Amino acid sequence: MFTVTLPTGPAHIRIPPSRDGDLVRARLGDGEVLLRVRVTGQPVAPAARKSGGLGCLVTIGVVGAVIAALVLTNDSDDDSGSAATPTVTSSPTVTPSSSYDDPFDTPTTAAPTTEPPPDPYTAGTCLNGTLPDSTTAQRVSDVEEVSCSASDAHYRVIQTIPLTSDLNRCRSNPKTQYAFSYRYTINGATINEYVYCLVGLGAYAR
Repeated sequence: MFTVTLPTGPAHIRIPPSRDGDLVRARLGDGEVLLRVRVTGQPVAPAARKSGGLGCLVTIGVVGAVIAALVLTNDSDDDSGSAATPTVTSSPTVTPSSSYDDPFDTPTTAAPTTEPPPDPYTAGTCLNGTLPDSTTAQRVSDVEEVSCSASDAHYRVIQTIPLTSDLNRCRSNPKTQYAFSYRYTINGATINEYVYCLVGLGAYAR
């Protein structure tokens, strides 16, 4: 058992039997330290004093080792505490954006690219052209509205049936002499379609 003086005060250390250069483990307070034993040479002296001298030398060597170990341990603790590098974080820069709508700005409306469908013929309307004298539906392209007093007024509308192209719908009107259908399409899509029940005028009357 050896008593050494440390910066924290006197401490008692128990060293087992060892030789010069041995690394021994000793308890210091609540912890343990590793000590390397150093024994320096001395002139020959009486046996009684030799053991005391060795004990003193061993004590000195042990004290030096303990102090060095404590200093290294403390330095290690200090380094670990100061080695932390602060982390710098950056936030993205936000650029504000704004928009402005002029309250006096009048929106422009694009002109329609297609003409509106024509109004259907109403009862009493007269038509020119020539309709085929046949019970089979045929395509015609020269039928247009004219004044009923015109010399080329050949037919008069007596009934208009919307949303159909079925000429047989005119059979329900007993006055019908001719049936004429009209279809208005845009890009192949049917927009309006009508069937007109007609009577002939003048030489076209039946």
